[in-house]
Amino acid sequence: MPIDIAISPGKVSIPKPSGERLFFTALAATMFMAVVIGFGRTYYLRAFIPPPEFIKPATPLVHLHGLLFSAWIVLFMVQTSLVAAGRRDLHMKLGLTGLPIVLSMILVGTWAALRQVDRLAIPLDPLSWLAVPMLAVVGFGLLFLSALALLRKPAAHKRLMVLGMAAMIGAAFGRIPGMPFLLGAFLLPNIYTVALIAWDVAQTRRPYLSSVLGGLLLLFVTVGPLFIWKSPAWLATARWLHGLL
Repeated sequence: MPIDIAISPGKVSIPKPSGERLFFTALAATMFMAVVIGFGRTYYLRAFIPPPEFIKPATPLVHLHGLLFSAWIVLFMVQTSLVAAGRRDLHMKLGLTGLPIVLSMILVGTWAALRQVDRLAIPLDPLSWLAVPMLAVVGFGLLFLSALALLRKPAAHKRLMVLGMAAMIGAAFGRIPGMPFLLGAFLLPNIYTVALIAWDVAQTRRPYLSSVLGGLLLLFVTVGPLFIWKSPAWLATARWLHGLL
């Protein structure tokens, strides 16, 4: 493994980021931009720009969810930038703050999704729509915990981190002005699987197993709701979950 910072007498040289580091930083940057643009009108700037009519006033729970999600996307962007800059030491230290944020996101995200059933103002049955955030939370949690388990395998770790973030990014893509909602919320997140596999093949002539398996899970949690949300089995599950409140 090449040394990130080479020190010679009287001279310190910091090599330029590799192509792969720049690639993963670019992926993180697109996610960061999607969150800022997608949630700009509906959350971050709603005090200055009137949100769409179906967006109800934010509750303390919504603000908590927004705070955790915002903290995570900023941390994700910073972490990829640190790796690109060759500062793996800071990356590892700062990564310790990620676990409590993610665990809190899973708990608060689930709670917010269940509470949303009573707040939705869309034509679709709220219990059907519950499949979307619930599968997103499950996919995010499984991919992140898998990435954490593979911390000592950087190639798999960073691919699963990207796919885990993609599992949660559909809500941002679906809110981008001018973006067809179904395209943004359900299909567009899977472009990160395509990008990872294309990069793998270009670099090693074959995709990493983490890109393929993680991508399949991402496909299930993003597109899967379309196939299950009106089924009797899901509606019964959704009623039970909502009843826990």
